[in-house]
Amino acid sequence: MSTQRFQRTEAGRAEVKVRSQALSRSARNLLLVLDASRPGAEWLSLVQGATEADLQQLQISGLIADPTQEPAVALTEAADRIELPAAPASPMAYDELYGFLTRHAKQYLGLMKGYRMVLEVERCVDLPTLQVLADRFVQDVQLAQGEQVAEQVRRALGMSKA
Repeated sequence: MSTQRFQRTEAGRAEVKVRSQALSRSARNLLLVLDASRPGAEWLSLVQGATEADLQQLQISGLIADPTQEPAVALTEAADRIELPAAPASPMAYDELYGFLTRHAKQYLGLMKGYRMVLEVERCVDLPTLQVLADRFVQDVQLAQGEQVAEQVRRALGMSKA
């Protein structure tokens, strides 16, 4: 395992933001710095107090994975999202929805993710694609801020929870 390279999964990136799992200090520090640029053994030597057990815990928890296996995980997660029943679309008109998403993206998602969301909003040319993006915006807010804030955003958009 020590020569194997790892990178954070979506769950790992979310854990860095939300800190919902009870990880040891060394495991959390390892999660923060770990990427596929070095083998696991090198990261263990760079993070004070980190052990093979921390690396295994992160892998078992699904917070890190072999970068060559990551696309398969992403495809599985995408398939899971497709199978879920779609939430009702926002009843807002194109201009209202466009304005809401561009005004609130940085507020709820932070500077970088908010900026990327605004760029995606600007690429939407019709109401149905903007409604799909609004649904994803709510999901991103839920990951970044929690269910309570996501519910407030849903209400502001006129969407009910699926």
